[in-house]
Amino acid sequence: MTDNSIYSPTAPTHVPTGVPGLDAVLKGGLLPRAVYIVQGGPGEGKTILANQICYSWAARGERSLYVTLLAETHHRLLRHLQNMQFMDNQYAGTSVVYESAFDILRTDGLEGILRYLTRNGKRQQASLIVIDGLFALEENAASERAFREFINDLSIYADVVGCTILLLTNSKRDSGSPEFTMVDGWLHLGSDEDQFRTYRYLQVRKFRGSDFISGRHMSSITSEGFRVFPRLEAVTGELESAPMRDERLSIGVAGLDEVIQGGIPFSSTTLLVGPTGVGKTTLGLSFICDSSEAEPGLIFGFYEDAHRLRRRAKALGLELGALIDSGVVEVVHHSPTELLQDQLAEEIIAEVRRRGVKRLFIDGIDAFKQAAVNEQRLGRFVSTLTAILRCEGVTTIFTAELAEIVGGEHGLQFAAVSAIAENIILLRYAELESRLYRTLAILKMRESGFDPYVYEFYLGEKGFKLGERMERTEGVVTGQPHRQSSAGARDA
Repeated sequence: MTDNSIYSPTAPTHVPTGVPGLDAVLKGGLLPRAVYIVQGGPGEGKTILANQICYSWAARGERSLYVTLLAETHHRLLRHLQNMQFMDNQYAGTSVVYESAFDILRTDGLEGILRYLTRNGKRQQASLIVIDGLFALEENAASERAFREFINDLSIYADVVGCTILLLTNSKRDSGSPEFTMVDGWLHLGSDEDQFRTYRYLQVRKFRGSDFISGRHMSSITSEGFRVFPRLEAVTGELESAPMRDERLSIGVAGLDEVIQGGIPFSSTTLLVGPTGVGKTTLGLSFICDSSEAEPGLIFGFYEDAHRLRRRAKALGLELGALIDSGVVEVVHHSPTELLQDQLAEEIIAEVRRRGVKRLFIDGIDAFKQAAVNEQRLGRFVSTLTAILRCEGVTTIFTAELAEIVGGEHGLQFAAVSAIAENIILLRYAELESRLYRTLAILKMRESGFDPYVYEFYLGEKGFKLGERMERTEGVVTGQPHRQSSAGARDA
């Protein structure tokens, strides 16, 4: 007769870590009765990550025991943590207990440490034990076999007592080492350089008993603590599309809605492409200034803050200031510094969901390329972001910069982004007969017909004004404009 009393068909429940983004990577958090190694070099964030988990668990009524095998005093450790927002002194010494086993390791070795954990873990009723300094155990083990036996005994202890154990180490030992094969999970914290920029990442190398999102995920350490930014295209599952509506949204420019047969299709993505100063931002502001309480708007930009946008809009006769003051439109501005693209995407999606945004203007999709650690991800990343926005019922306008102001053989090489945009509007300068024109042409409208002509437009006190269709002119879209001969010529 088979004894199935120890078999449970129910998968163990994940316990959230409380670290932003990490639970998404771990598909819910850590598993109870398990031992995990957190590996990383000095300064990679192991101590901050472990303490952040301890204080998050303390806020839920759990108790933690933080054991250090290093010579660093707890007073010094706590002093360094005081600037972290997760640090709550009401839990320090009560729900989160700090103890040193440095002397015990020196005098009694690994067996003494195991006895110490058994005794103190029970006394503190700890559901989480952190051992800071696994490499010290390696160094003090009499042999490789003794070290393997210690890891095995530790796993048995975690299972019997029902606690979770985190082993922090800066050892450079790899997956062939016994500790990595015997523990239940392995989190690697690292950093790398992209020319002049240094970026952090987290990678789950092993996680028994549960699915997880593999690969590198960018991370950061700020005064808020440790944060993980899961790869957007990896954490997004099957998306439910927003209910489709046949309605069009006005782009906010008289005459242009007629050119695109009634406006921009609902929940579509439009790309405004053109060189610097041609009028992309002005056209985007015209779109946003048609926002209302029923269709809230959001400007997410990298080059002009809310104050400068107000001044620009006022000079163009647009009522952006009143819309911002009433809360119908919000402006989120980021300087084009060392940001992470997944971080930007998280913020956009959070702002959209918080206010139920229906009109979104992202001024500078080029900033996502600058924020990318690996540009090969850009196509998948933008595709996922736009898919999420469509599912939220958001109609989005992006701007993208052309390298050349006038002409240029590389001026239209934006295939990775244009393949994702459902609509593309090209704004260009055209020099004709010693005069500089601003021109507009519709290159693509996926769900609509459009007038296949090139139009002149103007920027002035009345904002973005569409002019007449250009006649007897060729080469505007390719950046090589010229007039046809007027004798017997037809419109271009």
